Amino acid sequence: MDSKNKKNIRRQTRKTIAGIKLPPIGPAADIQIKTILDIDPDYYSLVEGRPIKPNTSIHKYKQNIKEVALKRTLHGFLVDEILRIDKEIETEKNIYETASKHFEEYQNSFDKFLADDNNKTISVMKKSDGLAKDLVNRSDECKKANYEMASLKSKLQYIDETLVILLSFQNFLYKAAPILWREEHKIRLDIKHNEIFSMDSDIFSKIDINAIKERLSQLPEPRLYFETPEQILIVFDSLEKQNLNYLLVTEELNSEKNRFMKTLDILKIKLRQELDFIQQKIKEIEDIIILNDIRASEVKQIFFRILEEKIRYLVSSEMALQIFNYVEFTYEQVITSNETELSSLEMAMALESEYDNLMMDISAFDLEYVKTIEKEIYEHGEKEIKDATEATKLLKEIDKLSRRLKSAFEPTRRK
Repeated sequence: MDSKNKKNIRRQTRKTIAGIKLPPIGPAADIQIKTILDIDPDYYSLVEGRPIKPNTSIHKYKQNIKEVALKRTLHGFLVDEILRIDKEIETEKNIYETASKHFEEYQNSFDKFLADDNNKTISVMKKSDGLAKDLVNRSDECKKANYEMASLKSKLQYIDETLVILLSFQNFLYKAAPILWREEHKIRLDIKHNEIFSMDSDIFSKIDINAIKERLSQLPEPRLYFETPEQILIVFDSLEKQNLNYLLVTEELNSEKNRFMKTLDILKIKLRQELDFIQQKIKEIEDIIILNDIRASEVKQIFFRILEEKIRYLVSSEMALQIFNYVEFTYEQVITSNETELSSLEMAMALESEYDNLMMDISAFDLEYVKTIEKEIYEHGEKEIKDATEATKLLKEIDKLSRRLKSAFEPTRRK
């Protein structure tokens, strides 16, 4: 029983809402309630002596608590920052003091070093002054040597250039000499010669005199065809005469060329005239062709119109077909069958010739006999016409009888 009572008490004291167990509902004697004084003991002392405005809003109360907490945390952050800055200042002071101590120690040691090595530095300075004077003297000597070297180089270069000029003159005289003399002495033209004096950038290098002598010895031995300057003048005079002759020849050729160019211009003008004439004729022929085409189209239209209006009537009309049948019938009755498929004109011509022959034959017979035969023929023709009319009547009656018999044999329709 006791256990059952305990279970009932538990069921009454505990409730579950949406699967969540709620705390038991009972007397809260042991629960301690915290107030604003537990958080801030001086909360009411700040407004002491003034009436407290009643504010029953729990939201405002929570907001005030949040603001107080935020300001306290901010105050804590600021205090921490101040402490950190104070520590940094202390560390920097310590570093500065140690650095100043080291500086004083280094300064004292450097002063001792200067006091000990002053004599040595004075002797070194004296030696450096002496070496500087020697260097100035040596540089002056080097400048003089460079000047002399430059003058020697200029002289050698002048000699080299004069040698090149003389070699060019020699080559010119070789070219002016006769070809047979050049072939006899085996003289070569336009030979490239190496530099005789080669200067190095190093001023202390020695000039190889043996190499210069060897290069000079390699130059060919001078051989001249001309012994005096007058001979060259004679050659130049002959060359001048040849040039004058060539100028005259060129003038003649130029005159011939001018004549040829004039004739060529005249020929071009004539060709242009002929081309213009040909183009004009071509244009006229094209115009004639266009007119003929227009005329042909007009004639074609007229031909088709005649063909459609008259020839068609003459060839395929009812009257033309009847005439063709009559002519063919008379041709077959009088002459022979139309196996060769003659035209109506040919058959008419054949009938005409046959008629002429018959008339010639009839003219030889007795007139009375001819009349009697003609009378018999007309009577026979009338008889045939009567028989034909009777036959047509009989044919119509037979058609009527056949239609009646057909209607009689047809089954009657029921109404």
